Amino acid sequence: MFKKSFTKHLISPKRVLYIAIILFILYFTFVAFSRHDNFYSRKIDLGNMDQTVWNVLHGNGFTLTDPMGTRQQSRLAVHADFLLILLAPFYLIWSNPKMLILIQTIILGLGAIPVFWITHDVLKSKKLALMFSIVYLLYPPMERLLLHDFHAITLSATFLLFAYWYMTREQYVGFILCSLLAAFGKEDVWLIIAFFGVYIVLVNKKYLIGSIIVLVSLLVFYLLFWIAIPAVTDTKQHFALIYLSNYGGNLNDIAKNILRNPLSVIHTMIMPDRLWYYVQLLVPVGLLPIASLPHLVFAFPSLFINVISDNTLMRQINYQYNSTIAPFIFIASIYGYKTIAAILHRFSRTMPVLRRIPLALWICFCAVGSVVAWGELPFGKNARFSYFTTPPLEKAVMEHVERLVPSSKSLSVTNNIGSHFSQRQFVYNYPVNAQIADYTVVYLGDAYAWPSAEAQKNMLDSLLKNSAYKLFAQKGNFYAFRRIGL
Repeated sequence: MFKKSFTKHLISPKRVLYIAIILFILYFTFVAFSRHDNFYSRKIDLGNMDQTVWNVLHGNGFTLTDPMGTRQQSRLAVHADFLLILLAPFYLIWSNPKMLILIQTIILGLGAIPVFWITHDVLKSKKLALMFSIVYLLYPPMERLLLHDFHAITLSATFLLFAYWYMTREQYVGFILCSLLAAFGKEDVWLIIAFFGVYIVLVNKKYLIGSIIVLVSLLVFYLLFWIAIPAVTDTKQHFALIYLSNYGGNLNDIAKNILRNPLSVIHTMIMPDRLWYYVQLLVPVGLLPIASLPHLVFAFPSLFINVISDNTLMRQINYQYNSTIAPFIFIASIYGYKTIAAILHRFSRTMPVLRRIPLALWICFCAVGSVVAWGELPFGKNARFSYFTTPPLEKAVMEHVERLVPSSKSLSVTNNIGSHFSQRQFVYNYPVNAQIADYTVVYLGDAYAWPSAEAQKNMLDSLLKNSAYKLFAQKGNFYAFRRIGL
């Protein structure tokens, strides 16, 4: 009896969950660190985030060098991701871009805990709670964004899950704290918090606090999107509006044209690439959210923008654009499971064969199949484990130059290795200021070379002829220049 009780405690769902979270964090930290150490991370976006946090810590304000220009600008000109300010103290422990990667992996892994809590509250089963938590850790859009640099909005995924759980428990101190942390990840999260406020009014029947949350969230969103961000940009509007250029040239026109042309919007939303995007979001959870569409309302702002955008990257599962969608995919899945299970139970009275339908097994099958098809575990068909753990031939030279370039000096660097040189006040996206900066570091061969591979090669040829610069390190496609007189 004692042995049975001890074994049951040893393999309790919570204990298995904690072990799974630890394994998740260890594995993805290792792969993400390898990716950075082997020079596969990029200036846009890890380097930009790292420079911003470094500038905050060193008294330079919430600033970075214009990713496509020469001037210093407020980070607010890109996004209102104030979480970067809160992360600055961590650089007192370890001032390294990998600190951001580590924090991102830990926070995202901890999102399995509120998934467990929410599932247990809804389905009253610790085993099912464990299943959904493991499926969360296996979810390909989560895995893949962990291996795409660092983004503050990624942290919002976990904070939104915690906020939702606190909201359903009517624990409003925890809810407000987690909602604020989530909203500090990016400006459009305030719309999701407003939706939370509507839930509090309609479901929790807390009319005053719910109304206040709705009004404050919408007001902050308006102030950020219509006033604060445009005030610090050259174009006087949010840079991401270029992705909606089919609907107009400014925010007001875009909103009007979307409302005036609903059929055109619907047509866009059901185009083949959009349908494939839905498949990749929903299949890993067994299509369960379809049975609980109201719970996807919270994801609607982000999902809608991704779907109608001109930017095709926003409809791929590799990137951060799914960070505020994934939490509600899982919440809807949990409620969808409850709905389908109830239907199966009701019809099983007249059709006993339905009792043999293993709904949980279907979810596990979809989760494992999706990991094989799209995930980042070593057995995944498209996993990049081997690629990220394989160093380039120039690695030793690049590491040597990384150690040599002082943080007090300005630098122009190619995007493909820029995150290794971003801890300084002035860092330009090569070829910008390549013949003005104190140091210029070039690594040719980038498939996404900006503004083009030819432009980068032409600037390199100019630097090799420039008597004001000395080539002090070179191997393969890597070149490092120092301005004479430093």
